Amino acid sequence: MSTQTACLAGEWTIHAIAQQREAVLVLVNEGLHVFDASGITDLDTAGLQLLLAAQRSLAQQGRELELQQPSSSVRDVLQSYGLDANLLPLMAEERAS
Repeated sequence: MSTQTACLAGEWTIHAIAQQREAVLVLVNEGLHVFDASGITDLDTAGLQLLLAAQRSLAQQGRELELQQPSSSVRDVLQSYGLDANLLPLMAEERAS
């Protein structure tokens, strides 16, 4: 059984998050949980909140969010909040390495 990957793209900031929210809701409601984040050009806390909300919704479905190929914008925000590519907290020893 193959897993479909949804491609996330564009600006994920407070200025554009309403559009992204609708698209993510559709994907999550379809049961998709693997997201290619290489196309996200900008991410702020509004975008991070949307990713965390998607993670919670998927967890309620018994699925785990998986971000693949996060762009540098995504990696920078995740790192600044101590999260890994799957939005899970990094352990202190992992951050040190």
